[in-house]
Amino acid sequence: MIQSPIVLDSIRKDPGRVLASNASASLLDLDDGVLCLEFHSKGNTLDGDTLSIAEHAFATIPGRYAGLVIGNQGSHFSFGANLRWLIGLLDEIGEDRARFHAPAKRFQRLTTGMRATPFPTVSAPFGLTIGGALELSMYADRVQAHAQMRASLPEVAVGILPDLGGTSELYARCIDAAGEGNEAAGLRDAFQTIVFMRSSKDAQDARALHFLKPHDGITGDLSRLLDDAKARVLDLTAGYTPPGHRKHIPVLGDAGYEALSAAVDTAITSGTATAWDGEIARAIARVMTGGPGPARRVPHEELLDLETRYFETLVFDPRTRARMQHMLEHGTPLRN
Repeated sequence: MIQSPIVLDSIRKDPGRVLASNASASLLDLDDGVLCLEFHSKGNTLDGDTLSIAEHAFATIPGRYAGLVIGNQGSHFSFGANLRWLIGLLDEIGEDRARFHAPAKRFQRLTTGMRATPFPTVSAPFGLTIGGALELSMYADRVQAHAQMRASLPEVAVGILPDLGGTSELYARCIDAAGEGNEAAGLRDAFQTIVFMRSSKDAQDARALHFLKPHDGITGDLSRLLDDAKARVLDLTAGYTPPGHRKHIPVLGDAGYEALSAAVDTAITSGTATAWDGEIARAIARVMTGGPGPARRVPHEELLDLETRYFETLVFDPRTRARMQHMLEHGTPLRN
């Protein structure tokens, strides 16, 4: 039996507990039928190697293990998707956008697939929890966050939108919080959180931004975080049924989009946003309003497909490439 509190460095020394491993991630046995998907690349960023280990976990656990913790004990939970990996993928593909679609959807299916696995998943974020790592956590059955977790969806800074389920999930959470009949207020809240790149100063603030749900837990002692996450997995195992994606999310269609687009025009005219900022914001608005058409209800999968569609439009634009390169070289956003 492993000792408590859990120390991943000690677990990794036992080869029998390492079910799979590569340069970016490992799948570790925490006892009691619970496995841990551990990120350990530079900055704990997510890349193709991370996907491979996560997919191995999805294939390994059903019928053999109780569930999965997503956690690590680095300096921060994760800086999100690896920009160097993404740029390398774009260089390899060139202008073949159809070829890019498969890896884009593969990545999205990993994060959003947390909601459909036949076993419980609990994410254990702490410190900086950024972009794709936050999106993954939002689709886990539960989040057990450290009290000082600082979370954000800053994709606009590098010219893209949260395409791993974050744009649509945050929208769904915000309209739920706003209540029936107040969807426009929920839409504005979700839109502004992503466009203004709002970040939480701690886990309670993350709950206020809807990055955490009311039933998600908060741990004060960082050394106990993985133990608490493992306990949450075990609490969920009896009679577990995956929640699946929502089938009837209300969207405001063209009317909602025009209202947001007018606000974007005002920001560009006033000089607080660039023209490219505006295009990115309009892509986010299109996803959150369900694409062209009237107000209606749509399945979540339709919004996920819109995320991919508008992400692909943005990521192939040279202005986005310039933002990604500038972030890698200088560590600061480029206002182009």
